[in-house]
Amino acid sequence: MPLVITSCTNRKRRSIAGHMRMSSLPYAATNELAGEWVGRLQMEEERFPAGQIYGGRSFQDALTAADLLGARTLVISAGLGVVDVRDAVPPYGCTVMLGVSDSIATRVTDSFSARKWWDALIRVSPFSHSLGQVIISSDGLVYAALSEAYIMMIAGDLEALPLEAHARLRLFTRAPLDRVAPGLRPFIMPYDDRLDGPDSTMRGTRSDFAGRALRHFVEQVATPDDMRSATEHAAAVRHALSRWRLPQRVERVRHNDSAILALIRTHWAHNGGSTARLLRFFRDELNIACEQGRFATLARKVRSEQP
Repeated sequence: MPLVITSCTNRKRRSIAGHMRMSSLPYAATNELAGEWVGRLQMEEERFPAGQIYGGRSFQDALTAADLLGARTLVISAGLGVVDVRDAVPPYGCTVMLGVSDSIATRVTDSFSARKWWDALIRVSPFSHSLGQVIISSDGLVYAALSEAYIMMIAGDLEALPLEAHARLRLFTRAPLDRVAPGLRPFIMPYDDRLDGPDSTMRGTRSDFAGRALRHFVEQVATPDDMRSATEHAAAVRHALSRWRLPQRVERVRHNDSAILALIRTHWAHNGGSTARLLRFFRDELNIACEQGRFATLARKVRSEQP
């Protein structure tokens, strides 16, 4: 059976209790924080299948691809570890993204890194499967649609796979190639900005790029019982995109701080209070220019106003 792997999302379809948010935990070193966090997860009685908790287009595109493939689906979760979409898990608020209220980085007292948190979490989380064991035990291609933060977070797990399992990896990400572990680069399918160009059937935002690329691959490139090599699949992707044009470069509109603040307040809830998602929404959907550091400062001001 093939395997689909996707990132968790900040957008949740189930309500999250206040004590199930990372922002409610006391400050602690990474290992202690992971232990405290897992303790809360275990105590929470309200649970749902993981596939019913996460929202957002990228996650839904990954589920669609998995259905087309007849694949098992795993979620790489910064709050739970490696979970199957059928696993019963509690709704939670926890992310490795920086600049948001439930960021792990805001609670650790030692130096923060996503990989360090990941290692601490999967050691103690009763919800987490072993990613390596699941991949090794599968017998088909492994399709992983991952954001830049998540492909970097689990790079060590993927690089540690035996050669046979490595050869079955097909990776979909918008992460720049030079930021991906060298051992994983041969397995990245060469999707680029043409996925958002005028000829694309899969246009969207940058935040859902990985899921869209995976879905296009499954619908337009892959074939039943497809066991072509990663090199052959990469060539097939290049061919599929060869007649697609790049999107036109857009000159974004600039606003003063007062206007930006008003827009952040308007779109705050829709984007889950995530600074990164808001910034992408401003750039990709509203066509508004704002330097990242300036935007983060303004978003912090709006966050401080929240009840």
